[in-house]
Amino acid sequence: MSVSRILAKTIDPDLKYEVIGIDLAKNCVSAVLLTTDGEVIGIDRLDYPELEKSAKELSPTIFAMEPCTEMNYLVQKLEA
Repeated sequence: MSVSRILAKTIDPDLKYEVIGIDLAKNCVSAVLLTTDGEVIGIDRLDYPELEKSAKELSPTIFAMEPCTEMNYLVQKLEA
């Protein structure tokens, strides 16, 4: 399997992801997305409203993030 790395500005809801890793910050997140095709997509900055909007359009996927107080709020939004 060949792995390609792509830098993107937003989450493409048309792709299927195995896992989305999120690094939380105060006003935005950084994300690494692993597609089912083996592509690794990196997003440097994504604001929270855009992440929530993208998550609503995605097929069910796993989000991974570090435990912190902001995580509890975000988990509730992403599960919805």
